[in-house]
Amino acid sequence: MQRTAGIVLAGLTTAVVTGFGVASAMVARRVIAAGRVHHSEVLPSSSPITVRLDRNAATGLPGRYGLEFDDGSRVIVGPVIGRETADGSVMRSVIAGRVPAGATRTRFTGAAVTPADLGVDEAHLATTPSGAWRFDGETHRHGDAVTDTGSYLDDATDSAPHDGTWVVHTHGLGASPLATLRSVQAVQRTGLPSLVTNLGSAFTERRSGADAADVDRVVAAIDDAVALGARRVIVCGWSYGAALSLAAARLRPEVVQGAILISPMLSLRETVRHAASVAGVPRVLVWSALGLLGSPLLARAAGVRGAVPVRELSAGLIPGLPTLAIHSPGDTTIPVELTRAVVPGSPSLELVEVAAAPHGLEWNVDPGAFDAAVRDWLEAR
Repeated sequence: MQRTAGIVLAGLTTAVVTGFGVASAMVARRVIAAGRVHHSEVLPSSSPITVRLDRNAATGLPGRYGLEFDDGSRVIVGPVIGRETADGSVMRSVIAGRVPAGATRTRFTGAAVTPADLGVDEAHLATTPSGAWRFDGETHRHGDAVTDTGSYLDDATDSAPHDGTWVVHTHGLGASPLATLRSVQAVQRTGLPSLVTNLGSAFTERRSGADAADVDRVVAAIDDAVALGARRVIVCGWSYGAALSLAAARLRPEVVQGAILISPMLSLRETVRHAASVAGVPRVLVWSALGLLGSPLLARAAGVRGAVPVRELSAGLIPGLPTLAIHSPGDTTIPVELTRAVVPGSPSLELVEVAAAPHGLEWNVDPGAFDAAVRDWLEAR
């Protein structure tokens, strides 16, 4: 009888541990996943220069946005036209591209700046050895003279003077690298060149989850900038890309001399803990999931080859590193309160809060304020 009870107890213990392990793996997958794609319905429109969408929290926002279609095409749309319609739809102007014939759904994104906006032919993008996109500064100053370049320079020795400063941009989870072109444009207007990190897949509409090698890829882009003549690098990270950028900066302290962070994830642990608290997920399950991701063997249960550097991605701001954070009170994914909380203990951090905008859409809602914040901070450096 006692032996039987022992067997039953052992079986229950195994089941509980197994169940906990499965639950931890599920939470871990959610942590590293790109997230669910949110589509908006495309409704019939009588004009090729407008698009009519179902009204939701995103499609009715002010500003400029991108639409991504199932056939891979992209359209840039401008502000809402007219007043709210009786049928609950919203009409927006088409700025660039063409809505595919017969399209019934689209992904509404913040990726509203194109290579063409930066004076570059998308079919002939210059890349570095690590696969990063290269963008030269829009203007280069020689004394009091200003000259427009508007094109790539294939040879590092041909680059016009920019004080040896390059900016390396990195996007977040669930975003396309195209999303970083908003900050690239802001930087380009100050005359500084940029690289856009390749996180390991084709750039066309890529939506990625976390990967064990992501920090290494940001480091590789930094090294490319140095090879191109950079004497100093500023990292620029969007959301999860902020944590990646800070982790990479710690590995290249001799060259990284500043950081620009948008809707920033300053700590993977703290961000996941907050999200879990809001969702009602037990904290012990969260810590177990993060531990799983940090193990080279156990991370496979979450679909990751190799360990995600949880500790490095949770180290927060770098003491003494000049840092600009652009964040909105409208962000419910990574609340601005998480960024505000570190301000008192971070004298090298400047926080600029822009108009209320969902996560990662600070530029879209108020591009003027976004560009001014980047310009003023860079000029002060």
